[in-house]
Amino acid sequence: CSRASFGSQPVPVAAATLSTMRHQQFGSEVPYAEPAWYRGVPTAFYEEKHAVFRNKVRAYVDQHLAPHADAWDEAGLCPIQELRHSAHAAGVLSPWAPSELGGTPPEGGWDEFMFVIWADEFGRCGAGGVAILFFITYMSLPHILHFGSDHLKETIAKPVIAGKAGIAITLTEPQGGSDLANIRTTATKTADGKHYVVAGSKKFITGGQCVDWFSTLVRTGGPGVKGLSIIVIPANAPGVKITKLKAAGWWAGNTTLVSFEDVQVPVENLVGMEGMGFAIMATAMNGERLIGCAAAVRAARLCLETAISFARERVTFGKKLSESQVIRHKFAQMARRCEAAQAIVDNLAFSMKNGAGPAEIGGPMALAKVECTNAHEYCAREASQVLGGASFLRQGKGQLVERLAREVRVNVVGGGSEEIMLDLAMRMSKI
Repeated sequence: CSRASFGSQPVPVAAATLSTMRHQQFGSEVPYAEPAWYRGVPTAFYEEKHAVFRNKVRAYVDQHLAPHADAWDEAGLCPIQELRHSAHAAGVLSPWAPSELGGTPPEGGWDEFMFVIWADEFGRCGAGGVAILFFITYMSLPHILHFGSDHLKETIAKPVIAGKAGIAITLTEPQGGSDLANIRTTATKTADGKHYVVAGSKKFITGGQCVDWFSTLVRTGGPGVKGLSIIVIPANAPGVKITKLKAAGWWAGNTTLVSFEDVQVPVENLVGMEGMGFAIMATAMNGERLIGCAAAVRAARLCLETAISFARERVTFGKKLSESQVIRHKFAQMARRCEAAQAIVDNLAFSMKNGAGPAEIGGPMALAKVECTNAHEYCAREASQVLGGASFLRQGKGQLVERLAREVRVNVVGGGSEEIMLDLAMRMSKI
């Protein structure tokens, strides 16, 4: 049997314990197309309950998303309203939300490894613009779940969790990018103190045309982070204007510009207290970045899987591409990046599951986002080289790689650009 070491004395680990952490092979048989534990490699993290949840999410994605992802992305829209209903019925829309508010926690309970599986498997649909429409709910609703009033939980959280409504996070502004501390969108109370009047604009807002609420970071006080608050704004309120932007990728995700022209919002829509906005927003950022990490690793694996499958069939100069040493070296380099990034994601999930807080995990999570999106970027480029001209076409065998290559930029920049992430990690380490 295997042995674990505590101090200087090796302690035997029972074979029965080890066997419960080895799962049957699942998914693609293409080398490195799936995480190691899917391939039957023993795992220290993923238990049987995780395998059951993984099977559930994959079944939903394979039936409802993957067959249509190409058409939806080309069309620039997907039937997300209908998909929310089917996803909730399948137990995969809001498995992270509490059951008392309509959430559907998986058997055995929700944890960070469930979170990684959820993001990974939805990312496997092959179109980031489709997957992100499910992810944005997690990125915006926890603010209400953890800091919102009972009124907000009842009127907003419950319908969103049940798939009857949608919500998006509105942080970034046209002039500021990642510089959230200096946002200019203001929320000023009316003379009678019953409403906020919101004025300003938010850019790069994913899902803007298919949600009912915007969880919005606004300035209610003076300069700096202490003047920021979060207010939930109805998408259909008078003065809200939503404009779709032409983006390089995530076409189905409808990236938008959201303008607020003196929009009146009830003061009851304030999340927490005035001045808490930045702190509240920061509590969800590591989760948002963990989604980005897991989805980027899956994108990298999809590129590798497509490239290997293509090379096994393609014959050039009298032999299959997969028999060429230079091509096999490309696969090796892609695989090692996928495996390294996955290991980082799993270790961070372990740390978060065992109580690591934002101050401990923020720097490593920022580095992880860079590592995972770099893996996506590298694998997209190398897969394009293997597929050649096929990767230039939005159809045929190269369609998936062509799309994933276009989506590199939004993965690298979204949720904090590479440069911001690297600097954040070093600042938090107090170098």
